[in-house]
Amino acid sequence: MTDLTAPLRDLFGFDGFRAGQEAIVRAAVEGRDTLALMPTGSGKSLTYQLAAMLRPQPTLVLSPLIALMKDQVDQLPGPIAATTTFVNSSLDPEEAAARLEGVAAGRTRILYAAPERLRQARFVETLRAIGVGLVVIDEVHCVSMWGHDFRPDYLFIRRALAELGEPVLLGLTATATPDTAREIAAALGRQPEVVRTSVVRPNLRYDVAEVSNAEDRLRILLGRLRALEGASAIVYARSRRSTEEVARTLRGHGPRAEPYHAGLEP
Repeated sequence: MTDLTAPLRDLFGFDGFRAGQEAIVRAAVEGRDTLALMPTGSGKSLTYQLAAMLRPQPTLVLSPLIALMKDQVDQLPGPIAATTTFVNSSLDPEEAAARLEGVAAGRTRILYAAPERLRQARFVETLRAIGVGLVVIDEVHCVSMWGHDFRPDYLFIRRALAELGEPVLLGLTATATPDTAREIAAALGRQPEVVRTSVVRPNLRYDVAEVSNAEDRLRILLGRLRALEGASAIVYARSRRSTEEVARTLRGHGPRAEPYHAGLEP
């Protein structure tokens, strides 16, 4: 069996894998389709980044958000960052073409792109000519019409996989019930191995407080915020309007609070 510990140490500076990581990397390196169900913060990115560096052909990573894509690239270790790039709508056509030329020339091992790119025939044709060997789908639950964050553009992935010559597939998510996992596999036309790691996060605690009305909810919220003794906190609300109302109400009771949602000006 391939020794994965040495490249893990050399590229990332880690001496060992977390639960499930080695199985995912090994499956990707050995060419087996895999669906990895791992909680946030458990090292999903490391699995495909290491696999990409060990595979002979370049890797395409489909990421749903430009900000997430840039953040992932910016945080890469030096040796991997030097062979990684992204193509998205923030680039002009000439720069995007130059980055694809770097992939074709072998200078780039990992290419990040949004699923929307797969609707562009020229982009897919270019990748087919290059010979992508591994396609990583981050937040793969978005392909499920019954998932919590369905994205129609994810439905083009199956067709693109066929046009790319059916490369090896690695789907990553922290959010998938067994039924959703089966739907993801069906939507992608694959029968991937499923690797599940524990959702237990020792640094997190979940509490449920039963309330009978909005006043109870506010009272409990204020109590918990005041118990933080000046530390920062994030309060999630159900809508943009609710976000603004909660922030306004909290300010009226003492805590400093600002609303944040997609309808605000940059």
